[in-house]
Amino acid sequence: MEEFKLSFGDIKKINSYFPDDKPLFAVDGYKFKVASSDWKEQVKAKAIEMGYWK
Repeated sequence: MEEFKLSFGDIKKINSYFPDDKPLFAVDGYKFKVASSDWKEQVKAKAIEMGYWK
């Protein structure tokens, strides 16, 4: 499991860009973890879609 240094607000903002049924990150107690094994590809695809990545 990879560790992330994001606030709860950051996680909510990131998850808001993805469908409610497929959040990118999940909260497990006081720790965040990825909810999908292909999270890197999802983030890259969303960044391309939003114009942040070429």
